[in-house]
Amino acid sequence: TKAPMPAPRCALAAGVIDGLIYVAGGIDLVGLTGGVRFVGTLEVYDPKTNTWITKAPMPTARYSMAAGVVDGILYVAGGFGSSGYQQVLEAYDPETDSWTTKPPMPTPREASVAGVVNGILYVAGGINASGAPQTVEAYNPETNTWVEKAPIPMARYAPAGGVIDGIFYIVGGSGRNEVQAYDPKTNTWIADTPMPTGRTGSAAGV
Repeated sequence: TKAPMPAPRCALAAGVIDGLIYVAGGIDLVGLTGGVRFVGTLEVYDPKTNTWITKAPMPTARYSMAAGVVDGILYVAGGFGSSGYQQVLEAYDPETDSWTTKPPMPTPREASVAGVVNGILYVAGGINASGAPQTVEAYNPETNTWVEKAPIPMARYAPAGGVIDGIFYIVGGSGRNEVQAYDPKTNTWIADTPMPTGRTGSAAGV
């Protein structure tokens, strides 16, 4: 057990930069009535000192986002906020402790998953007002543009994901146990060995 986060919350997003864990957004419970509050809180955990530091908050308070780190910048895409399903993409620079708004993700969604391969942020899965989109979208920070990629074969929300040797793996989601792997070089998906236990809203680390 390590030092607790300063603010309790769920459905947040996280990324690692220079050995520090950056935790952004989420929701916290308000009182005992079951109400919720969207937050843009950004807190940073240092494993070496076992301490947390609060940083500049995310401009758009929301929860259930996808996040990835490219060249030392934390990118947070989509989620659900006060205006509903989000397309917003915001980037945090630790050196300046500031956020920048980037071009919005073409498909609004929450409960999606992101992976970074060769400096490109890939976002897959999730859910929105139209259902669970199979659309996969890739953001290139150098060109500041989004491009649609081959759709994920099986629509699902709240999967886990990770990148290994340049392959983006999508694991579970929607209570399922299927594992699918995306190769950016060929823009294709393949089915991989299924997870023993189907589940929703899990987390992964590589």
